[in-house]
Amino acid sequence: MSENTEILSVDLSEVRKILAGEVKLRNNVIKPLENAVRALKDPHKNAVALAEACVVLEMPPSELDLPGDYQSLIEKLKETANENLSELEFTFARDLREAFGEKGIALGGSSASELIAELFIIKVDMRRKQVDMTFSRQPVTDKKIKLNVEQVVAAYERARREICERSVDLNALLGELFEAYSRVLKLSDKPVGTRTIIVDCYRELIMVRQPASFRKTPSKQKFLDYPKTHFAYDMMQLRRSQNMMYQGHRLNLGTATIDVGSDSARAMFLATDANEGQFIQHLYFTREK
Repeated sequence: MSENTEILSVDLSEVRKILAGEVKLRNNVIKPLENAVRALKDPHKNAVALAEACVVLEMPPSELDLPGDYQSLIEKLKETANENLSELEFTFARDLREAFGEKGIALGGSSASELIAELFIIKVDMRRKQVDMTFSRQPVTDKKIKLNVEQVVAAYERARREICERSVDLNALLGELFEAYSRVLKLSDKPVGTRTIIVDCYRELIMVRQPASFRKTPSKQKFLDYPKTHFAYDMMQLRRSQNMMYQGHRLNLGTATIDVGSDSARAMFLATDANEGQFIQHLYFTREK
């Protein structure tokens, strides 16, 4: 190859590179546009696909020279997607209410996207195509709950059984809490009555509750878990019972300030109802005369 042809080859390669970059930029818009056009054939059924296309189309590459009416068209597409998503949410919420009603449970909630089943909050996320279910602001499962009425009902029943239908001796729990509190105090050589971080007490409580077999030979198989959802429910029952005394010592809880409430290492949300509760920072016992 001569010097001239080598130079020509390099120049042509550079042109190809530039054009290929433009093609890629255009494809970044063309593909979601094609998806939107297909979805518009049945906008109600394909509302999620429309919403997904809008997310991409709302932020086109700044280097592209777009038609003058591009933004107005995307706004109309977004309105169509939102309208149909709202209809889907309403329909799904209606079906959920009927399914829970057959179980004797009346779903509360002021919107189709957030419903209340007794102590549990059910959040419907059409864009993510799934449902989030929480108690005391903690997820009740680490498994994905799909947008399926039967799956949601099954997840609720399982969560209620695992969290609310356990046999818990509240007096024994008070004793375990006092022991956990005492262990935390011992680490810092503080007297009874000193406020401790509730998260530290919760972690120590988990160790207090371990069976003798685990203490003798610790292993993952012998470890007895105590999820935050279980702890929050047991604390709610304890507070409702108004029995906060253990061997002359009263259990106290100190609420967190706004800045501390968001720090999961220093505070924990304890529910008093489905959508009510407080961020608690301190747990401590005081002697009662």
